[in-house]
Amino acid sequence: MPLRSTAVGHLFDPITVRPDARWCMAFAAGVPDDRHELFATDAHLVVHPLFPVAPEWEQIVGNRSLPEGLTHDEARRGIHVAHDLVLHRPLQAGEGLSVRAHITGVGRRPAGASQEMLFVATDANGDVVWRTRFTSLFLGVELEGEPVATELEWPATPETARAEAAEPIAVRQSHVGVLDAHVYSECARIWNPIHTDVVAARAAGLPAPILHGTATLARAVSIVTDLAGPQLGHVRRIAGRFGAMVALGSTIDVRLLSSEDDTLTFDVLDQHGKRAISGGLIQLSR
Repeated sequence: MPLRSTAVGHLFDPITVRPDARWCMAFAAGVPDDRHELFATDAHLVVHPLFPVAPEWEQIVGNRSLPEGLTHDEARRGIHVAHDLVLHRPLQAGEGLSVRAHITGVGRRPAGASQEMLFVATDANGDVVWRTRFTSLFLGVELEGEPVATELEWPATPETARAEAAEPIAVRQSHVGVLDAHVYSECARIWNPIHTDVVAARAAGLPAPILHGTATLARAVSIVTDLAGPQLGHVRRIAGRFGAMVALGSTIDVRLLSSEDDTLTFDVLDQHGKRAISGGLIQLSR
């Protein structure tokens, strides 16, 4: 069945979460990022800025209804192709959050139908803690109707994030262990069998399990902020597009492309030199 344009506006079942220190520290360990502030329960525990992907995934897999037109089999073909997270403030371990999501746009690409969701998390006072634009591509699925894109109030993307740097400012290699997808799955509580089960991976057309896109992005954020110097608690926006798949047991290159004022740009190359993440952007609080 096709994905229909009328899916725009579809509401996902809201969830409430209370990420405790254990979950927040486990996420950091699964990245992996061993900076003291991510485990400082004796002081001020900093939550990794990409942690919101964990409750967002919980909402996706716990949703009882599908966008109009999609079957469960087609929904399972969805791959994460772009991510844009805006943090209105740092997360606090132990706080209660309400997470809501709805479909804001659908499109047509050569490989299938695309869909954009907007996640919004609010605290007990009703104040927004974060917003995420989450773009998926449903492989082999057609779009019925015309593409629709809802106009959203969103920070502009700096020109530096659009341009490709001739030479990176700094590069750090990072080895992806053969067990890293298992560790990230359990620590982040983001489980998709194509990352850990060889049978499921082959059924999806992959030769073997691959690292999660959000695991690659989280690792890149940790490395880029370490290279450039800002603290993780100052991160207010993370964006990037997912491309080449990262094989377990391989080595990736995380490249800092520019560092200007409150904006860092980066990309990630896989073991073959192909971009696993392009258009990488980190914006910081002043």
